[in-house]
Amino acid sequence: MGHRRTPHPAVHGARALAATAVLLAGGAIGAPFAFVPNQDSRSISVIDLGERRVTVDIAVGERPAGVAVSRNGHDVFISDPETGRIYRLDGRSHEVTMEGVGGQGPLGIALSPDGSRVYVTDWFANELQVLDAQTLKPLARVGVGRAPSGVAVAADGSRIFVADRDDNRLSVIDATTLAVVGHVATGQRPFGIGIEPDGARLYVANVASNDLSVIDARTLQPIATIVVGSTPYAVAVSPNGTRIYVTNQHANSVSLIDGARLEVVAERAVGEFPEGIVADPDGERVYVASWFSNELLILDSHSLEVTDRIPTGEGPRAFGIFVAGGS
Repeated sequence: MGHRRTPHPAVHGARALAATAVLLAGGAIGAPFAFVPNQDSRSISVIDLGERRVTVDIAVGERPAGVAVSRNGHDVFISDPETGRIYRLDGRSHEVTMEGVGGQGPLGIALSPDGSRVYVTDWFANELQVLDAQTLKPLARVGVGRAPSGVAVAADGSRIFVADRDDNRLSVIDATTLAVVGHVATGQRPFGIGIEPDGARLYVANVASNDLSVIDARTLQPIATIVVGSTPYAVAVSPNGTRIYVTNQHANSVSLIDGARLEVVAERAVGEFPEGIVADPDGERVYVASWFSNELLILDSHSLEVTDRIPTGEGPRAFGIFVAGGS
């Protein structure tokens, strides 16, 4: 690539902790699109995944980071830790329709299953921000641990899980009362969180201990710790829950884990500094954003073979659920 980018402090800590997300808007929209925030280009690349090409670049914020999409694919939400803003895009017209305040350093972002709320981790304020999805008005602020990064929501919407990176744990929040109801120990520096479609298990990528914490989402008991590649960042789960995918930043690879045996069954080199990852709803493809390679990679979900590479803007990242109906 010729040079290495210097991570911006508003998005990364000691080792490039910035997050963004690739987002695929499918279902009701028709042709699936990927919405890839490019931190260095200050834009979102909208990619037609059928034609496998960028159709438009949308100027958004200063350092667009986290992304979440509504279940019907109509609304796209983007966090920008540089400006402290949250942006909403129309998934059909590909236009910015609203912006609101997301805290001091909004990073991870997720939606409630009914699409009525936006949950945003605030890296600097050590809080979870709760916003109204229609107005982007703040509804509540929940204190969590230090440097909260990834956020995931239980399948039934009853609980919210936040990775407290600098406390080596998850905070568990009751979605009705918005009270913290428990904590779960993880490996060192938890960042990305994946959750099975049926809500049974949580998978947490621990960037400093190079492993994945497997947690029972209902009892909050640890199930296993799985060693993966160097600096695991984000997690995706296949639609049927049988395969778990982890991006390993410094290994430039993706690990595939068998969901029944909870063992790594494959690891394949991909683009330079892979970060965000999502499993397509059809179960046949996996999408990976490669930060330093400036591309979106398409992988076969079984073999991890890279089947296509789509150029993006500068500095694409990926963090959280970025496919309508995906995981």
